[in-house]
Amino acid sequence: MTAPAERRPSGAGWALLRSAAGVSWWRSGGVTVGSELAVADYPDGSGVGPQWLVSVSENGGRPSRHALRAALKAFGMLGTEEDNHHPGIARHFWLPVDPSKRVDCQCKASEVTVADGAYRWTNPVDGPCRGCELQGLTGRPCPLHPAPAAGAA
Repeated sequence: MTAPAERRPSGAGWALLRSAAGVSWWRSGGVTVGSELAVADYPDGSGVGPQWLVSVSENGGRPSRHALRAALKAFGMLGTEEDNHHPGIARHFWLPVDPSKRVDCQCKASEVTVADGAYRWTNPVDGPCRGCELQGLTGRPCPLHPAPAAGAA
């Protein structure tokens, strides 16, 4: 039996941008896909294990429905669970390698779901705000805790 690896696209039009130990980045037109074989918490909370993660963005932002569907199809990820844990620019899709672990992520029941148009992400009830964490990494403002306007008292 072959050990699992990150998902790679089928079909024409995808160019490999970069690859390193279990992670690869691909581009087709304005669509960029990060594909990874991650070791992460299982969605049912029963431990950790290997999961495929495909993250899709388009032209530096969230992908259109058409671009998203085409990317998920190319990477064999149609029908997988979208599970975003921050207000970023990509949409993230997870698929545990073990079929018995393929359930909805419990974070959707135990964390606050934040809606930003059609994009949904979860944030802990207790603990650090993921939007604020992302702001520290990217400089993009947290949608939940915007910084006071310059000159505000």
